[in-house]
Amino acid sequence: MMNFRENEEAVSPVIGVILMVAITVILAAVIAAFVFGMTGNVQTTKTVAVTAHVMITNTLW
Repeated sequence: MMNFRENEEAVSPVIGVILMVAITVILAAVIAAFVFGMTGNVQTTKTVAVTAHVMITNTLW
């Protein structure tokens, strides 16, 4: 049979912290790129004018 090590820790705490910081930095960069990329696509607002005329007649149907 194979002999397993007594230490059951999979990853040392230092490596775990480094991985968490790296994932956080990458995630922040992706979100920032998405947010700042969206601001370039914003178009100026357009104004629309509508004029309505009412016609009143005395015609009975």
